[in-house]
Amino acid sequence: MKEQKRTIQVVQLTIVYVFGEYMKKHLHYSVMIISVLIAFISVTGGVFAETTDVLAFTAASLTGASNDLGTAFESAYPDYTVTWNLAGTQELKTQVENGATPDIFISASAKYTKEMKNGGWYINDTVSNLTSNWIIAILPKDNPAEITSLADLSKSGLKIAMGTEDVPVGINTRKIIDKMANTSEYGPEWKDAVYANTVTYEVTEPGVVEKVKLGEVDAGFVYQSSFSASQDALEALEITKELNEIQFYSVAAMTEAPNQAGAAALEEFLLSDEGQEILDSYGFTPVS
Repeated sequence: MKEQKRTIQVVQLTIVYVFGEYMKKHLHYSVMIISVLIAFISVTGGVFAETTDVLAFTAASLTGASNDLGTAFESAYPDYTVTWNLAGTQELKTQVENGATPDIFISASAKYTKEMKNGGWYINDTVSNLTSNWIIAILPKDNPAEITSLADLSKSGLKIAMGTEDVPVGINTRKIIDKMANTSEYGPEWKDAVYANTVTYEVTEPGVVEKVKLGEVDAGFVYQSSFSASQDALEALEITKELNEIQFYSVAAMTEAPNQAGAAALEEFLLSDEGQEILDSYGFTPVS
Protein backbone atom coordinates (compact mmCIF):
# COMPACT_ATOMS: atom_id res chain seq x y z
CA MET A 1 0.00 0.00 0.00
CA LYS A 2 2.88 2.36 0.82
CA GLU A 3 6.61 2.40 0.19
CA GLN A 4 8.18 -0.67 1.76
CA LYS A 5 10.52 0.32 4.58
CA ARG A 6 12.33 -2.97 4.31
CA THR A 7 13.38 -2.04 0.79
CA ILE A 8 14.83 1.19 2.18
CA GLN A 9 16.74 -0.78 4.79
CA VAL A 10 18.24 -3.01 2.12
CA VAL A 11 19.32 0.05 0.16
CA GLN A 12 20.80 1.57 3.30
CA LEU A 13 22.79 -1.52 4.10
CA THR A 14 24.06 -1.74 0.54
CA ILE A 15 25.24 1.87 0.60
CA VAL A 16 26.92 1.35 3.96
CA TYR A 17 28.80 -1.63 2.55
CA VAL A 18 29.88 0.16 -0.62
CA PHE A 19 31.06 3.24 1.27
CA GLY A 20 32.83 1.06 3.78
CA GLU A 21 34.83 -0.64 1.05
CA TYR A 22 35.67 2.74 -0.45
CA MET A 23 36.84 4.11 2.91
CA LYS A 24 39.34 1.31 3.28
CA LYS A 25 41.19 2.65 0.25
CA HIS A 26 40.56 6.39 0.69
CA LEU A 27 40.83 7.20 4.38
CA HIS A 28 41.32 10.91 3.71
CA TYR A 29 37.72 11.10 2.47
CA SER A 30 36.35 9.38 5.56
CA VAL A 31 34.95 12.50 7.22
CA MET A 32 33.03 13.52 4.12
CA ILE A 33 31.70 9.99 3.57
CA ILE A 34 30.56 9.63 7.16
CA SER A 35 28.73 12.95 6.89
CA VAL A 36 26.90 11.74 3.79
CA LEU A 37 25.93 8.50 5.51
CA ILE A 38 24.61 10.28 8.57
CA ALA A 39 22.51 12.58 6.41
CA PHE A 40 21.11 9.68 4.36
CA ILE A 41 20.26 7.55 7.37
CA SER A 42 18.59 10.44 9.17
CA VAL A 43 16.36 11.09 6.16
CA THR A 44 15.38 7.47 5.59
CA GLY A 45 14.87 6.54 9.20
CA GLY A 46 17.99 4.63 10.15
CA VAL A 47 19.32 1.24 9.17
CA PHE A 48 17.90 -0.42 12.22
CA ALA A 49 14.71 1.58 12.58
CA GLU A 50 11.72 -0.48 13.62
CA THR A 51 9.49 -1.25 10.66
CA THR A 52 5.76 -0.62 10.91
CA ASP A 53 5.02 -2.23 7.56
CA VAL A 54 3.36 -5.64 7.57
CA LEU A 55 4.33 -7.82 4.63
CA ALA A 56 1.46 -10.18 3.83
CA PHE A 57 2.01 -13.10 1.45
CA THR A 58 -1.53 -13.55 0.18
CA ALA A 59 -3.35 -15.98 -2.11
CA ALA A 60 -4.01 -14.33 -5.46
CA SER A 61 -7.76 -14.93 -5.29
CA LEU A 62 -7.88 -12.26 -2.56
CA THR A 63 -6.62 -9.62 -5.00
CA GLY A 64 -9.99 -7.93 -5.33
CA ALA A 65 -10.57 -7.66 -1.59
CA SER A 66 -7.02 -6.68 -0.68
CA ASN A 67 -7.35 -2.93 -1.32
CA ASP A 68 -10.41 -2.55 0.90
CA LEU A 69 -8.91 -4.81 3.55
CA GLY A 70 -5.69 -2.80 3.53
CA THR A 71 -7.43 0.56 3.76
CA ALA A 72 -9.66 -0.58 6.61
CA PHE A 73 -6.76 -2.20 8.48
CA GLU A 74 -4.59 0.93 8.25
CA SER A 75 -7.53 3.01 9.48
CA ALA A 76 -8.16 0.70 12.44
CA TYR A 77 -4.44 0.27 13.22
CA PRO A 78 -2.80 3.59 12.26
CA ASP A 79 0.61 2.49 13.57
CA TYR A 80 0.88 0.00 10.70
CA THR A 81 0.81 -0.17 6.93
CA VAL A 82 0.34 -3.35 4.91
CA THR A 83 2.03 -4.54 1.74
CA TRP A 84 0.30 -7.37 -0.12
CA ASN A 85 2.38 -9.86 -2.10
CA LEU A 86 -0.31 -11.56 -4.17
CA ALA A 87 0.42 -14.81 -6.00
CA GLY A 88 -0.62 -18.44 -6.15
CA THR A 89 -0.25 -20.12 -2.75
CA GLN A 90 2.17 -22.65 -4.19
CA GLU A 91 4.35 -19.83 -5.54
CA LEU A 92 4.28 -17.96 -2.22
CA LYS A 93 5.31 -21.13 -0.39
CA THR A 94 8.25 -21.53 -2.78
CA GLN A 95 9.30 -17.92 -2.14
CA VAL A 96 9.36 -18.59 1.61
CA GLU A 97 11.35 -21.78 1.13
CA ASN A 98 13.83 -19.77 -0.93
CA GLY A 99 14.41 -17.24 1.85
CA ALA A 100 11.58 -14.68 1.73
CA THR A 101 10.51 -13.43 5.17
CA PRO A 102 6.89 -12.24 5.21
CA ASP A 103 5.19 -11.37 8.46
CA ILE A 104 1.95 -13.16 7.71
CA PHE A 105 0.82 -15.80 5.23
CA ILE A 106 -2.69 -16.23 3.82
CA SER A 107 -3.11 -19.60 2.13
CA ALA A 108 -5.92 -20.75 -0.14
CA SER A 109 -5.05 -24.41 0.36
CA ALA A 110 -5.40 -26.82 3.25
CA LYS A 111 -2.63 -28.87 1.62
CA TYR A 112 -0.11 -26.04 1.66
CA THR A 113 -1.22 -24.86 5.10
CA LYS A 114 -0.41 -28.31 6.48
CA GLU A 115 2.96 -28.35 4.71
CA MET A 116 3.85 -24.90 6.06
CA LYS A 117 2.90 -25.93 9.59
CA ASN A 118 4.85 -29.16 9.41
CA GLY A 119 7.83 -27.33 7.95
CA GLY A 120 8.06 -24.99 10.93
CA TRP A 121 7.31 -21.86 8.92
CA TYR A 122 4.25 -20.88 10.98
CA ILE A 123 3.81 -19.92 14.59
CA ASN A 124 1.37 -22.79 14.83
CA ASP A 125 -0.87 -21.40 17.55
CA THR A 126 -1.62 -18.41 15.28
CA VAL A 127 -3.01 -20.55 12.44
CA SER A 128 -6.70 -19.73 11.98
CA ASN A 129 -9.41 -20.35 9.40
CA LEU A 130 -9.96 -17.03 7.65
CA THR A 131 -12.74 -17.62 5.12
CA SER A 132 -13.84 -20.03 2.41
CA ASN A 133 -14.81 -20.19 -1.25
CA TRP A 134 -16.70 -22.46 -3.61
CA ILE A 135 -15.77 -23.33 -7.20
CA ILE A 136 -17.94 -22.09 -10.04
CA ALA A 137 -17.79 -22.26 -13.85
CA ILE A 138 -17.78 -18.86 -15.54
CA LEU A 139 -18.55 -17.75 -19.11
CA PRO A 140 -18.05 -14.47 -20.99
CA LYS A 141 -21.07 -12.21 -20.66
CA ASP A 142 -21.99 -12.57 -24.33
CA ASN A 143 -21.49 -16.37 -24.15
CA PRO A 144 -20.57 -16.85 -27.83
CA ALA A 145 -20.32 -20.63 -27.42
CA GLU A 146 -23.97 -20.70 -26.23
CA ILE A 147 -23.16 -22.79 -23.16
CA THR A 148 -26.25 -23.35 -21.03
CA SER A 149 -25.21 -26.14 -18.67
CA LEU A 150 -22.17 -27.91 -17.22
CA ALA A 151 -22.91 -30.78 -19.57
CA ASP A 152 -22.21 -28.41 -22.50
CA LEU A 153 -18.56 -28.12 -21.41
CA SER A 154 -17.94 -31.39 -23.25
CA LYS A 155 -19.05 -30.00 -26.63
CA SER A 156 -16.41 -30.36 -29.31
CA GLY A 157 -14.51 -27.20 -30.15
CA LEU A 158 -14.96 -25.38 -26.85
CA LYS A 159 -12.02 -23.66 -25.17
CA ILE A 160 -11.74 -24.03 -21.39
CA ALA A 161 -9.30 -22.57 -18.85
CA MET A 162 -8.47 -23.99 -15.42
CA GLY A 163 -5.72 -23.75 -12.83
CA THR A 164 -2.61 -25.89 -12.96
CA GLU A 165 -2.59 -29.10 -10.97
CA ASP A 166 -0.63 -27.53 -8.09
CA VAL A 167 -2.53 -24.24 -7.72
CA PRO A 168 -5.37 -24.49 -5.13
CA VAL A 169 -8.19 -23.68 -7.56
CA GLY A 170 -6.78 -26.26 -9.96
CA ILE A 171 -6.57 -28.91 -7.26
CA ASN A 172 -10.23 -28.49 -6.36
CA THR A 173 -11.34 -28.20 -9.98
CA ARG A 174 -9.90 -31.65 -10.64
CA LYS A 175 -11.64 -33.07 -7.58
CA ILE A 176 -14.95 -31.70 -8.85
CA ILE A 177 -14.44 -33.08 -12.35
CA ASP A 178 -13.65 -36.49 -10.85
CA LYS A 179 -16.85 -36.36 -8.78
CA MET A 180 -18.91 -35.42 -11.80
CA ALA A 181 -17.34 -38.20 -13.87
CA ASN A 182 -18.60 -40.70 -11.30
CA THR A 183 -22.24 -39.71 -11.84
CA SER A 184 -24.65 -41.02 -14.45
CA GLU A 185 -25.46 -37.45 -15.50
CA TYR A 186 -21.92 -36.75 -16.70
CA GLY A 187 -19.72 -39.84 -16.76
CA PRO A 188 -16.09 -40.48 -17.76
CA GLU A 189 -16.65 -39.43 -21.38
CA TRP A 190 -17.69 -35.96 -20.18
CA LYS A 191 -14.51 -35.75 -18.10
CA ASP A 192 -12.30 -36.74 -21.03
CA ALA A 193 -14.00 -34.19 -23.28
CA VAL A 194 -13.59 -31.39 -20.72
CA TYR A 195 -9.85 -32.03 -20.47
CA ALA A 196 -9.60 -32.27 -24.25
CA ASN A 197 -11.25 -28.84 -24.46
CA THR A 198 -8.92 -27.30 -21.88
CA VAL A 199 -6.50 -25.11 -23.81
CA THR A 200 -4.76 -23.25 -20.98
CA TYR A 201 -3.69 -24.02 -17.42
CA GLU A 202 -3.12 -20.87 -15.35
CA VAL A 203 -0.80 -20.55 -12.34
CA THR A 204 -3.22 -18.22 -10.52
CA GLU A 205 -6.99 -18.13 -10.21
CA PRO A 206 -7.23 -14.51 -11.45
CA GLY A 207 -5.39 -15.70 -14.56
CA VAL A 208 -8.34 -17.96 -15.40
CA VAL A 209 -10.78 -15.10 -14.79
CA GLU A 210 -8.90 -12.82 -17.19
CA LYS A 211 -8.86 -15.45 -19.95
CA VAL A 212 -12.65 -15.68 -19.75
CA LYS A 213 -13.19 -11.92 -19.49
CA LEU A 214 -11.05 -11.32 -22.55
CA GLY A 215 -12.98 -13.95 -24.52
CA GLU A 216 -9.86 -16.02 -25.11
CA VAL A 217 -11.74 -19.05 -23.77
CA ASP A 218 -15.40 -20.03 -23.61
CA ALA A 219 -15.42 -21.12 -19.96
CA GLY A 220 -13.25 -21.41 -16.89
CA PHE A 221 -13.30 -22.84 -13.37
CA VAL A 222 -12.78 -20.16 -10.69
CA TYR A 223 -13.94 -19.15 -7.22
CA GLN A 224 -17.40 -17.83 -6.41
CA SER A 225 -15.80 -14.62 -5.09
CA SER A 226 -14.30 -13.83 -8.50
CA PHE A 227 -17.67 -14.14 -10.20
CA SER A 228 -19.29 -11.98 -7.50
CA ALA A 229 -16.71 -9.26 -8.18
CA SER A 230 -17.20 -9.34 -11.98
CA GLN A 231 -20.85 -10.09 -12.61
CA ASP A 232 -21.01 -7.25 -15.13
CA ALA A 233 -18.56 -9.12 -17.36
CA LEU A 234 -19.38 -12.76 -16.64
CA GLU A 235 -22.11 -15.36 -16.55
CA ALA A 236 -21.92 -18.38 -14.26
CA LEU A 237 -22.86 -22.04 -14.06
CA GLU A 238 -23.45 -23.15 -10.48
CA ILE A 239 -21.98 -26.44 -9.28
CA THR A 240 -24.13 -28.15 -6.68
CA LYS A 241 -22.70 -28.48 -3.17
CA GLU A 242 -22.78 -32.28 -3.51
CA LEU A 243 -20.35 -32.11 -6.42
CA ASN A 244 -18.46 -29.03 -5.31
CA GLU A 245 -15.35 -28.59 -3.16
CA ILE A 246 -15.10 -25.85 -0.57
CA GLN A 247 -11.78 -24.05 -0.38
CA PHE A 248 -10.71 -23.02 3.13
CA TYR A 249 -8.32 -20.10 3.55
CA SER A 250 -6.00 -19.89 6.53
CA VAL A 251 -4.03 -17.04 8.03
CA ALA A 252 -0.92 -17.39 10.22
CA ALA A 253 2.02 -15.40 11.53
CA MET A 254 5.44 -16.52 10.33
CA THR A 255 8.06 -17.94 12.68
CA GLU A 256 10.71 -15.61 11.19
CA ALA A 257 8.39 -12.60 10.87
CA PRO A 258 10.41 -9.37 11.22
CA ASN A 259 7.26 -7.64 12.45
CA GLN A 260 5.41 -10.11 14.65
CA ALA A 261 3.40 -7.39 16.39
CA GLY A 262 2.19 -6.16 13.01
CA ALA A 263 1.36 -9.71 11.94
CA ALA A 264 -0.73 -10.16 15.08
CA ALA A 265 -2.54 -6.87 14.42
CA LEU A 266 -3.35 -7.76 10.82
CA GLU A 267 -4.57 -11.23 11.74
CA GLU A 268 -6.74 -9.76 14.49
CA PHE A 269 -8.26 -7.35 11.99
CA LEU A 270 -8.88 -9.98 9.30
CA LEU A 271 -10.73 -12.17 11.80
CA SER A 272 -12.71 -9.25 13.21
CA ASP A 273 -16.30 -8.47 12.25
CA GLU A 274 -15.10 -5.64 10.01
CA GLY A 275 -12.59 -7.83 8.19
CA GLN A 276 -15.12 -10.60 7.73
CA GLU A 277 -17.75 -8.19 6.41
CA ILE A 278 -15.33 -6.99 3.74
CA LEU A 279 -14.57 -10.57 2.69
CA ASP A 280 -18.30 -11.35 2.62
CA SER A 281 -18.92 -8.34 0.37
CA TYR A 282 -16.47 -9.85 -2.14
CA GLY A 283 -18.30 -13.16 -2.30
CA PHE A 284 -16.28 -15.16 0.21
CA THR A 285 -18.14 -17.50 2.54
CA PRO A 286 -17.63 -17.06 6.30
CA VAL A 287 -16.26 -20.06 8.14
CA SER A 288 -18.89 -21.17 10.64
